[in-house]
Amino acid sequence: MSECEECDKMKRRKSDESEVEWCNLPGDLLSRIATYLDLIDFIRFRVVCKGWNIPHSEYNPSQRELWFLIYGEGSQCSFLKLGWQSAHSDRLYTNVNFHELDGATCLASYLGWLLLVREGAMFFFCPFSRSKIDLPSCPFTELSEHIAAFSADPTCEDCVVVVVRKSEQELELHSLRKGNKDWRKHSHRCSRSALNTVSGAGFSENKFQFLDAHDGLVTFNPDGKSSKNSWMSYRIVSHSSSKDLESLEYGIRKNMFGLLNMADRLGLKGSEDDNVSISTCGAMIFGLRWLPLLRGDSIILSETIAAAAADGQPVARHVKGITTVPWMGGK
Repeated sequence: MSECEECDKMKRRKSDESEVEWCNLPGDLLSRIATYLDLIDFIRFRVVCKGWNIPHSEYNPSQRELWFLIYGEGSQCSFLKLGWQSAHSDRLYTNVNFHELDGATCLASYLGWLLLVREGAMFFFCPFSRSKIDLPSCPFTELSEHIAAFSADPTCEDCVVVVVRKSEQELELHSLRKGNKDWRKHSHRCSRSALNTVSGAGFSENKFQFLDAHDGLVTFNPDGKSSKNSWMSYRIVSHSSSKDLESLEYGIRKNMFGLLNMADRLGLKGSEDDNVSISTCGAMIFGLRWLPLLRGDSIILSETIAAAAADGQPVARHVKGITTVPWMGGK
C-alpha cells in the first residue's frame, strides 16, 4: 500500500470515528440548544426522537408566561403566548398537533396541567411536556356542566381531584385521592340562591372552592370528618369594614376573554371566522407580575362567547379555549 493510500485510509477511519448520530448528541449539548428555543419550538424539539426528549425543566423562561390554547377541531390546535412587554409581542402558533385533545373537553387548568375527558376516559395532560396520566374510570357517564379542580401537581403523592356539577338543589361531587382506584361521591344540598351554575373552581387554604358568576361561594374540605364540617357556603362582597369577614386568598376574574381582547389577539375579528363561538375552561393561576389584571393569584371563570355573526347566518365553527401557565415550580 502506497503512502498516499495509507493516508487516505487513516482519514476515512478518523472521519468514521468522529461521526455522531443526531439521536445520540450529548445531553449537555441538547440542554444548551434548549436554552435558545421558544416554548413551542422546545415542545417540537423534544419529540424529534427519543434521545432529544430532555426534561421539561431545561426550559426556564425569565418571565412566567400566559398561554391561551385553542382546540376542538381534531388534533390541530393553536397556541397564543401573550406578550409581557406589549400586545405587539404576542406570538401565535398554529397547526400544533396534540392528538390527546382530539375529541376531548378540558375540565380544569392548573400548574400547567389540563384535566381532560374523552369518550368516558379521564386523564391529565401537560401540553408543555406532553406528559399524560390516566385516571381510574370516569365517575359520570355524560358530560353536563361539570367543573373540576385538583389540589397539587398530579405527580405529587397528595394530589386530590374533584369533579362537581350543580343541579337544581344539590351539588354532586366526585373525589379521587392519588393512589386510590375508586372515586368517592359526595352530595351537598345547595339552592340556587346560595350557588348558581358553577363557573370556576380552585384549591386554596386546604379547601376546594366553587364559584358561580355572581357572588356565590361553596367550599369543600376533602379531609372533613363528616358532611357537616366538609361543606361551607358564603356570599362574596367586594368591600366591607367588618373585621369578622374572611378574605379570599385569590382574585376572581370574570370575562377575561373580553378584557384581554382575545378575539383580536387570536385573529378572530375582521376575518371570515367572525362567526366563531368559543367556550373557555376555568383556570387557577399564580400571579403574573407583568400583567395587572392577573397580578395576584386568581381563579378565572369559564365563559361562553357567542358567535358575532348576524342574525340568520350560521355559526362557522365552535372551538374551545384554555388559559394556562407553564409550571416551573415555586411562585
